[in-house]
Amino acid sequence: MVANNTKIFLVLNSGSSSEKFSLYEGEDEICSLYFEGIEEGGKKKFICTVTKADGTEEKINKKWDSLDNAFLEAKTIFEKEGFINEAHPLDGILVRAVAAGKYFTKNHIVDAKTFEELEKAKVTFPLHVPGTIRGLKNAAKAFPGVPVITMSDSEALTRPSRKDTDYALPKEIIDEYGFGRWGAHGSSYGYVMGRIKELGILKKKMIICHLGSGCSMTAFEDGEPAYTTMGETPLEGLMCSTRTGTIDATIGALLAEKYGVNRAIEIMMKESGLLAIGGSNDMREIIANAEEGDEGAAKAYDMFIEGIVGKIGEFAARMGGLDAIVFTATIGERSIAVRNSIMSHLEFMGFKIKTGASLDKSAGYTNIADEGSKPVYIIQTNEAAYMIKKASELLDGME
Repeated sequence: MVANNTKIFLVLNSGSSSEKFSLYEGEDEICSLYFEGIEEGGKKKFICTVTKADGTEEKINKKWDSLDNAFLEAKTIFEKEGFINEAHPLDGILVRAVAAGKYFTKNHIVDAKTFEELEKAKVTFPLHVPGTIRGLKNAAKAFPGVPVITMSDSEALTRPSRKDTDYALPKEIIDEYGFGRWGAHGSSYGYVMGRIKELGILKKKMIICHLGSGCSMTAFEDGEPAYTTMGETPLEGLMCSTRTGTIDATIGALLAEKYGVNRAIEIMMKESGLLAIGGSNDMREIIANAEEGDEGAAKAYDMFIEGIVGKIGEFAARMGGLDAIVFTATIGERSIAVRNSIMSHLEFMGFKIKTGASLDKSAGYTNIADEGSKPVYIIQTNEAAYMIKKASELLDGME
């Protein structure tokens, strides 16, 4: 039974063909449900996997015809397990808003305005917004009376300190669409920078490299964001597992003309990056295949590393120096090979790391810099913890 000594939040991640429910007591995940689509008899069905706090998994022996039913099933499972009930109700449902625009640089309790802004955001996020709308509506229906909150993915990045928020487009177009370099992975950056300040390791000029399935980088001056790699959408910036990263805009326009806008975005968002060049969206497989002589994998790896090194150099030049580098997210935290490859290019800047150095998981961070080097940290990120903190602040401010 959950002790009611802190807030209980349900964090929702709605995809085009999946739904993940993660239940938190404070910052501790106590149970998650993952509904994913499968093909059965030529029709799409959905199955559910339950993961407990101890890591044990159980597949529910049942299939659903649509994700809309997932919410009621999630509520039933959480209540059956005793995680939520009248004595221990949900305090809020948090939905990451994968959408651009000034409205989505803030966190909001969902109302009619939210849906109006999501409809506008379909212009640049046609693949993601429909899932978000579905999730918000189903959350309100399944859990009536519980506040549903859209969590901004750029809130921690859209500060007055940012120096790269504008595009060189005609003003009337900017005004019509509200285009801006909002950035993404803000929950990760917000959490990691918070940890940096807690640990007392803040330096004047720092770069945080969020390297996972999606990759981005943000430069911080005096603990505030100055430059970031992602823009109006996560397609801009670094090459990722399945995203192109920055490419000639003409290519996107030509793809849209040939395939239509949605299909063009799908190609650049889900079928490019490491997958397109190296044949896999998993960095571990890319590295293994490259070591076995796979030319495509080797090329993908080199492109990935060169892109990151180039951005570090660019941001260092913009800031007039660099005092520390931080690695976070799945690849950044776990891949010794990737860290070694990146840092081998940066010794001229005063950085050098210890051979084979890795994260101290018990501490949640490690300085892997060699003697005489500027600091190079690995810091575990926790995006859910940051979202929960911000949601709590929002709800407390309404009381």
